[in-house]
Amino acid sequence: MKTLCLYTNQFPYGLGEQFIETEIKYLCKAFDKVYILPNSSEGTRREIPQNAEVLTLKIDGYTTKEGLKALGLWSFSCIGEVFKNHNKKYAISDILRIGYKAELLYSLLKEKDLLSNSLHYSYWLEDWATTLSVLKAKKKIKGYISRAHRFDLYEEISRLGYIPYRKLQLKNLDYLYLISEDGLDYMIEKYPQYKEKYKLSYLGVENDSEPNFNYSVKDEYTVVSCSRVVEVKRVDLISKALSQITDKKINWIHFGDGPLFDGVKKHAEANLPENVTYNFRGMVPNSEVLEFYKNNFVDCLINVSSSEGLPVSIMEAVSYGIPIVATDVGGTSEIINPQTGVLLSENPEITEIKDGIVEVLNGYSKNPSKRASVRDYWLNHFDAKVNYETFVSEIVEYN
Repeated sequence: MKTLCLYTNQFPYGLGEQFIETEIKYLCKAFDKVYILPNSSEGTRREIPQNAEVLTLKIDGYTTKEGLKALGLWSFSCIGEVFKNHNKKYAISDILRIGYKAELLYSLLKEKDLLSNSLHYSYWLEDWATTLSVLKAKKKIKGYISRAHRFDLYEEISRLGYIPYRKLQLKNLDYLYLISEDGLDYMIEKYPQYKEKYKLSYLGVENDSEPNFNYSVKDEYTVVSCSRVVEVKRVDLISKALSQITDKKINWIHFGDGPLFDGVKKHAEANLPENVTYNFRGMVPNSEVLEFYKNNFVDCLINVSSSEGLPVSIMEAVSYGIPIVATDVGGTSEIINPQTGVLLSENPEITEIKDGIVEVLNGYSKNPSKRASVRDYWLNHFDAKVNYETFVSEIVEYN
C-alpha cells in the first residue's frame, strides 16, 4: 500500500493554497491513501478526494521542561540561529518548541503507523520541513521531500533577512522540488553543497474548456488583477497606471483582499478617469475566478509584484489565452515572453506599466491568433496533467 503524508499550511481549510486543490487529485490517484496535515484548521473545509484524510496535530501541553526533554544532537545544527537572532531568549524557546512539536508529530505518526512506510511531503520549505528534519535527524522517519516557492525560498524577502533552520532542512531532506528555474538557480548559488538534492518541478493548472477568442465589443477592454492586496503585490501601481490611460474604455476587475484593500480602492475612486471603471471583488474562491475567465472576454491580466515564485494566477490566465503584463521577478520570465505578453522591469515606473498595458490591449488582446498562441504556451509548459503526472510518477517510487 502506497501512503503519502502531505504537510500544508492550512489546506484543505480556508481559501488559501488554491493550487493544492489541483495537485491533490493527482496525488490521490497515485497513492492508495493520502493523509493531509495542515498547520492550521481554521476556516471552511474544502472537498478532498475520498482516499484523502485530514490529521490534526494538537500542539498543547508545552512546558520548558518538555521542550528540554525533546532536545537531541539535531539541536546543535540550530545553535547558529540563537546568535543570528537579536532576541536570544525567543530563539532558544523556538528551538525547544520545535523539538516538542516533533515529538508530538512522532507520536501521531506512530499511532497511525505512518513512520516508516509512508512518504512525507512538505508543501513548503518552512515550519513543517523543520519539524520533519528533526524526526529525520533522530532517525524516526526515513526522510522527506519538500517543495519551495517564494516566501519559503528567497531569504532576502524574509523580515529577518534570512530563513531560520535552512541548513537543518537541507541536510535532512531527500529532495527539494523548486517550482521555477529561478528558484533552482538561487538554491544552487546559495547552497551548492546540496545541489544533488535539487530538482525542477513546475506547478500547473487544468483547463478543459474552449477559450473564447472572439471579442464582442471592439473598443471596450476588461483587465484583471488577482492577488492579495499587500505591499509585495503593489496593486496600487495598477490603479496609478490605469489613471494615465484616458483614451480607452477599460473595466478593471480585481480579485483578492488584504490590509491595503481600502487604500487602493480610495485611490481608484479619487484618481481613475471616467473612461476607467473598477470592481473590487474581494477574496473569492478560486473556482469563481476561473468561472469569470470562462464566461467573460478578458483582455489582459496584470501582475506588478515585487517578488514572486512562479505565479499560478498567471498560469490560470494564459490557459484561457489571456495575455499578460507582469514584472520580471522570481520565475515570472519563465512564463511571460513575447508569445504571452509584456515583461516589465523588476521595479517599473508608472509610465512603463501604462505602456505595457496599452501594448497588450493594442497588439494582443483582440487578436485571435495571438491569444491562441498564449494558450499554446500554457499547453506546452504548464498543463497540470503533464506536470503533475510527471512529478507524482517520480515521487511515488520513493514510497
